[in-house]
Amino acid sequence: MLKARYSKKGIVLLCTIAYFASYFSRKTFAVVMVEMLENGVIEREIAGVVGTALFVFYGAGQLISGYLGDRISPRYLMFSGLMVSALCNLLLPLVPNQYLMIPIWAINGFAQALLWPPIVRILSDNLSHEKYVSASLIVTCGAHVSTIVLYILAPICISFMSWKSVFFISTIFCVVVGVIFLVAMCFILKSDKSEELEEKASVEHDSVHIFKTFWESGVIWIFICIIAMGFMRDGIESWLPTLYSEAFGRDSSESILVSVALPIFSIISIFVVRTIHKGRVFNNEVMGSGILFGISVVLCIPLAILINTESAIARVICLALAGLVCACMHACNFLLISCVPGRFAKTGRASTIGGLCNACTYIGAASSMYGIALVSKHLGWSATACSWIGICALGIIFCVVAFKKYTRFLHHE
Repeated sequence: MLKARYSKKGIVLLCTIAYFASYFSRKTFAVVMVEMLENGVIEREIAGVVGTALFVFYGAGQLISGYLGDRISPRYLMFSGLMVSALCNLLLPLVPNQYLMIPIWAINGFAQALLWPPIVRILSDNLSHEKYVSASLIVTCGAHVSTIVLYILAPICISFMSWKSVFFISTIFCVVVGVIFLVAMCFILKSDKSEELEEKASVEHDSVHIFKTFWESGVIWIFICIIAMGFMRDGIESWLPTLYSEAFGRDSSESILVSVALPIFSIISIFVVRTIHKGRVFNNEVMGSGILFGISVVLCIPLAILINTESAIARVICLALAGLVCACMHACNFLLISCVPGRFAKTGRASTIGGLCNACTYIGAASSMYGIALVSKHLGWSATACSWIGICALGIIFCVVAFKKYTRFLHHE
């Protein structure tokens, strides 16, 4: 029993470290993008396309990763993802042409997709649903801590070396983590035989009609809520340094550094939501997400009004409001991406649903990268914030549509 308990803790720890490395190697471009724009390394529209390429291929890759994650060893998928991501981070700062950054970062997006669905599979196969939710919280927070480290590290690297060094550090880190993860996970999973279900996976999965599950659980409407959440979450995270720099006339290093507030807000919000997840309201992930979308609408209204106001107080308030909106979206992400797929563990579809949910996240994220680039350039940042109000309202609408079916699904779980 003691050995099994420590094996489960080891699995959670390894998944957290792997996801930490994954986020670190995924966010590098978004974090240093403002510096690349200022130095004329890349044009705004091309930067938007590079970010969009990552999200599009990440989203498409989720479908493949989710399918494979329920059928073959997830540890090998995760190792492959980390190694390919390391290679992409090595190549991007070395290419002589900004257009070549697009396919490289698209490949990185696909590599990143090989992480989350296998993590869902590993955790849901080895833990009860309650412990799975707690483990998902830890893994998710690992990603936010990674973002904090990157936001602090990038300005230092830019000041003493260059923006390219951020990518090189990410490359080394991914390789080291990938090797440690594969060796340690092979030992742990072999010792407790937790992957025995793999031999029976395809037979069990084929017994469940996936499209019927979509309709009866209401998850098909949840997918649209997730798209709205992805647009808001990744759009704000990716463009806040640029917004802060352009709207308030600050330099790139300061703009990157102040963005460290976003993951801090997000970690706090996730812990709060996890704490109240056992309650009647937030235990229903759709209801909880609808409330979070509503709060975001309220927060975006003063944000749209105060942007471009030449005042230090307005600058601080806008940063706080953007952080709170992003925090709400990360809390929503925790409910819809971490908790919802675990509800499908008994049907043998946890990885598949996890992959589809994450794919929808990055449909929204891909739309936000290029969409925000266009709106901010032609209409300004105030109009951009107004568009966020409409996206959150869309999330509320489809939470309402999904609520009845998903509630019924929970009662029959």
